[in-house]
Amino acid sequence: MRDALRLVLATSVALAGCNGSRDLLVPVTDTVFEYEQAFSGLARFRTFVADFSVPTSGTLHITVDWTSPADDLDLVLSNPACDAITFAAGACKIFAIEQSNLKPARLTLATTATGYRLFVVNRGPSVETGTVVVTVTQTHLAL
Repeated sequence: MRDALRLVLATSVALAGCNGSRDLLVPVTDTVFEYEQAFSGLARFRTFVADFSVPTSGTLHITVDWTSPADDLDLVLSNPACDAITFAAGACKIFAIEQSNLKPARLTLATTATGYRLFVVNRGPSVETGTVVVTVTQTHLAL
């Protein structure tokens, strides 16, 4: 019995490596969902709408990039029931908002399997062309 215990301990030390590190588990991130949608001709004070459905839980990453760094595009993430009228009235359920002047604009949040509606609002000053990229990632431990 003691020999078996020694063998297990010796194997554990060997797996840890010569540096004595005990971090045997390594986090691995997998992309489990991807969605991409281009937009063009988005005039100042106009809105582009992108609907997508996430099939599983994880971390939702939304990146919107556009042509000119002089323009300001804002993001509003809502549910698919939010239409143009309820959005303009401020009556939608909002999950996240990004209103910085950073390019590209990014949102990151935890998600379950559900549908979303993303509003990309061009605050100008110019007409814009760009891309919406959505991914969902899951992180787990692997040996």
